[in-house]
Amino acid sequence: MTRGQIQQRKRRSGPKVKTGCGTCKTRRIKCDEAKPSCLRCSTTGRKCDGYSSDIMISSQKFTDCINLIQQISVHIPGNAEEKRGFEFFLRNTAAELSGYYDSSFWGNFILAASTQKPSLRHAVIALGALHEDFSRKGLHSVPSLENQNSQLALNQYSKAIAALRRSLSQGKEEPLTALMSCILFVCFDSLRGYYESAMVHLQSGLGILQDLRKSSTRNQIIEEKIAPLFRRLTLQSIIYVETKSKHDKMNFVEKLTDVSRNDTVISREFKSIEDARNALDQAMDGLFRSFYMMERFLPIILQPTESLATFDKYTSQLFLWNLAFEQFMISKGKNFTSREVQGAALLKIHHTTLNIMAGMFPDISDMTVVVEMVDTDRFSKFLDDFQIIIDLSRSLIVAAEQDAMNGRPSLTFSSDFGVVGPLYYVCVHCPTISVRETAMELMLRCPRREGMWNSAIVAQMIQQFWELRARHQESQEIGFELDEFGLPVPFNDRGVVHSAFFGRPTEVNTTGLSQSTPADFSPSGPLKFPASWGSWPNLTTHGNTTPQNTEADVLTPPEEVTAQ
Repeated sequence: MTRGQIQQRKRRSGPKVKTGCGTCKTRRIKCDEAKPSCLRCSTTGRKCDGYSSDIMISSQKFTDCINLIQQISVHIPGNAEEKRGFEFFLRNTAAELSGYYDSSFWGNFILAASTQKPSLRHAVIALGALHEDFSRKGLHSVPSLENQNSQLALNQYSKAIAALRRSLSQGKEEPLTALMSCILFVCFDSLRGYYESAMVHLQSGLGILQDLRKSSTRNQIIEEKIAPLFRRLTLQSIIYVETKSKHDKMNFVEKLTDVSRNDTVISREFKSIEDARNALDQAMDGLFRSFYMMERFLPIILQPTESLATFDKYTSQLFLWNLAFEQFMISKGKNFTSREVQGAALLKIHHTTLNIMAGMFPDISDMTVVVEMVDTDRFSKFLDDFQIIIDLSRSLIVAAEQDAMNGRPSLTFSSDFGVVGPLYYVCVHCPTISVRETAMELMLRCPRREGMWNSAIVAQMIQQFWELRARHQESQEIGFELDEFGLPVPFNDRGVVHSAFFGRPTEVNTTGLSQSTPADFSPSGPLKFPASWGSWPNLTTHGNTTPQNTEADVLTPPEEVTAQ
């Protein structure tokens, strides 16, 4: 055998290993599965990544869990009320949390894990019971101990936290379970309107994720399922982070940077809606981080170098995203289900909103301080973009209304951004009064909670904001006043919006807001896409293709069984 032949020899690749520690799986070798560390790793000086048995030991076990969930009778411990809460999550909550996108995390992964982990099971029951109560009462509901469902939800929430703390203190819990519990806790507190508590759970989860990444090698489940969800939760928390001190914002940025450390390169064309969604989340996250890092009373040229570099990087990603997305829609869009069409529309809404935000930054030679860069005159060049947000939001809301008329559950509760945030942005910043009013009317037609964004509260905030702006325009007073919440009236003598204005009313009262439907809001109005996307069908009727249901949607009501 020649020297060249010897150099060309390669190690024979073994078959994919389904059991054992994470290190042996990666190396595709048989693991002896000794605990706490396998001998193959410990005897060769390698770090044993351990076993993921707290959630599932093998793909077969995962499949078994899914099959169990999908049976007519759901075998979980608990009384009839607890089973009802679990089943409501299975049939309704998981689908709503997934929105227009991949439902595998909520519909499969969380439910499979909850059959094995008490903290997750209690959290799922709590969220399901609270969601059922919310679905019956609507946006203005407040949890009450006098209500059976609310009492069950709060009791299960307390049990979930207690179970997690107990297992963590005993060293019996893995970080993955703690991370999933934090996600459920954030959703629970967001739905009941306890946003400060939701932020505490979110910060805890970000801290766990940060520590985990420092102490171990890459975990596929965490990187592909958990980290993207935490990124989305942090994105929709902007309305509360923006009220915090500079010190708190920078601490938040540090955790966000760690969550977002594995940036993906945007290709010429996306492979799927999920790819496009993740790439846009990445760009949105980067832009928000750059905003948090900026000094509000300094011009662009004097901003920290890191904030400007971050801003430039993710502004470029926004441009590349749009190219890849339009190519993706042209080549793949004609085969979409109606649900995928709606998901694509929502992504375009988010991209358009971000494009306006990024485009508001003045040239580096402009000495305008950041806090004054949102001058109304600067928004005049984005009138077409504001109209795109309106048109696509209208189409999504019409589709939701048709779903309700056809007996399908409408999306009233989501774990991340939807249309409320973009419509809020239009209401506050669009120079055209008629467009602002249309955005408000649309928001009133879609009562929902999207993470920490409650459409009823946001509508009230906007109404108060408009009243303050009208008062300012009449008086032209110089400087800041304090409003009834002790917050600064968001205008200076130039009529510039103060970026710190995020009022939080103690009560929700939208009785004074018009809820009439504009004449041009036809319930069968087509989805209006940019001409460059080619010929598109209606958002509500996509050929002969019906929306794809998750497994949770098609189950028949289970019979009550006694827990074994």
